[in-house]
Amino acid sequence: MATFDGFLSELKKEIAAYAEASWKKYKNAATSDGNAYVVALEADLETWANELAAGELSQEDFVWLVEGKKDLAELEALKQAGLTEARLQEFVNGLTDLVVNTAVKVFLA
Repeated sequence: MATFDGFLSELKKEIAAYAEASWKKYKNAATSDGNAYVVALEADLETWANELAAGELSQEDFVWLVEGKKDLAELEALKQAGLTEARLQEFVNGLTDLVVNTAVKVFLA
């Protein structure tokens, strides 16, 4: 059975790959902000991921809960790099997709 620590490890790898592939110029800032977002969500993610794995939470509910926490993404490093609000929102949307997709891959696949 997958563990939450395994999920976090995989998620951090996915964040680094996302930063490298989609945010090359801002790779370090994107990685830093992505990891900070995960830390801010960690307690909730652990609860929700365990419920998802146990079948107590549907994938749709998991998505809804994660999307409800988008405002926790402070993105300080990317803001300092001068990204526009639209680009910051694009990053958050991609990050949210990563969290969901990684959870599905780790806990439901």
